[in-house]
Amino acid sequence: MKFIGYIPFGYPNIEKSIEIVETYVAAGCKALEISFPTYDPVDESEMITEYMRKALLNCNDYEKYMTGIQCVRDKHPNLEINLLMFVDIIDQIGLEKLCSFYTKNRIACIICPDIDTNKELKAYLVGNGIKFSSPVHYDFTEAEIKNCLNNDGFVYVQAFPTKGQKVIEGYDTLDKIISYLKRVGVNQPIYAGVGIKTVEDVQLIKAAGADGFFVGGTLMRIMEDDSLQLAIKQFIDAGK
Repeated sequence: MKFIGYIPFGYPNIEKSIEIVETYVAAGCKALEISFPTYDPVDESEMITEYMRKALLNCNDYEKYMTGIQCVRDKHPNLEINLLMFVDIIDQIGLEKLCSFYTKNRIACIICPDIDTNKELKAYLVGNGIKFSSPVHYDFTEAEIKNCLNNDGFVYVQAFPTKGQKVIEGYDTLDKIISYLKRVGVNQPIYAGVGIKTVEDVQLIKAAGADGFFVGGTLMRIMEDDSLQLAIKQFIDAGK
């Protein structure tokens, strides 16, 4: 399975984020999810929300974030880069500038949890070559499944249900959800994320039939520790 590391870009600052990317690459990471910070992220953990807000206190100029990601691309021409951003960020960057940045830096996909609140905006961006991921939760709706079938980007499936979350009867485990997605015709890569904490979790995801997995909070907690590179390697090895 593909391992996708998560970088909360700008925390503790942009320069440090670029250094952390180097640690991921040195550990063997070939794909990243890099987030643009916002004050009110949709469906994100308290930790990611806090990191984003702290990043914006240091720098609220998205031009500088884009310059930082350009630096990452220049250093690593073959690294897969996926961007996490929200509609408010897209509005601030501007549509033409975002499309140009996406193309120039060969961005693989954009993860935008609230893009479907603005169908016209999404249609414009898709028409200009941008790919969006499609989320699927344990309480998935018909609209989420339709989205998977209509989008060109990867499918982002919730790896584990959160405490108290509604779970659809008959689809209470990841393997059942992935099997259903494939049965209805989803042929994009299916990646699992949210709640992955251990290499044992990765083994469960692998057995469920996922094509890749995201690790965020678990590694964010040790971003500034010497143990980060080893931990990344362990997750990568668990997915092989």
